[in-house]
Amino acid sequence: MKILRTVRFPPQIGGLLRALSEVGFFDRSLLIGSWVMPLYRELYGVHYLLRTLDIDFAVHLAHPQKQMRADLERVITDLGFVGFMTAGGIQKFTAAGYEVEFTAHRPGGREIDVVAIREWNINALPLPFVSILTGFSETAKVEDFTIRIPIPEAYFIHKLIVASRRRTVEKREKDLEQCTVLIPILSDNRLHQVVQAQRIAKPTRRSMTRSCDAIAFPLQRLFS
Repeated sequence: MKILRTVRFPPQIGGLLRALSEVGFFDRSLLIGSWVMPLYRELYGVHYLLRTLDIDFAVHLAHPQKQMRADLERVITDLGFVGFMTAGGIQKFTAAGYEVEFTAHRPGGREIDVVAIREWNINALPLPFVSILTGFSETAKVEDFTIRIPIPEAYFIHKLIVASRRRTVEKREKDLEQCTVLIPILSDNRLHQVVQAQRIAKPTRRSMTRSCDAIAFPLQRLFS
């Protein structure tokens, strides 16, 4: 485990991450989304200007627990966050402009609106390809707590896939920008490991091809 000495999160986010770590959330689940970039900066020298108030987590569901392990709803609201439900029934939390959301892997072909996570007393947004992130992760120590994040190669491949599926140009460009800044630190061996662990259908490969073309990344680095 690497110890990160220069990463400093805003108080609301640092307190949230520490609280989740203390109840064991990061034993299997991850911080995902743009807030992994400050950790990549110290771990790998990635330079990226963070521009988001969204804090996203991926819940690992390979071995779901029927009994509650910790009441995350209470843990998070005790920190001053306010919980609310979206129109689609997804649970989120907000404080100081930040918005917290949990996601979980959605198997292909299954349309599910919400996933109830009894282990943590929350619900999550089911999305395809989240297992790419949860299947390839690493841990680091930040200040006095441990956090789990996707390895850069998994993050990169996930963004390649979802970028072309985005509904807005802004989000698509943000995904591709993050892919671009990760290119210098990517390991071909780990790229191959991540790709080979997936069942990549033709539409998914087309999405990856479009994204690779957009950032001038050689597709053969993924499939050679």
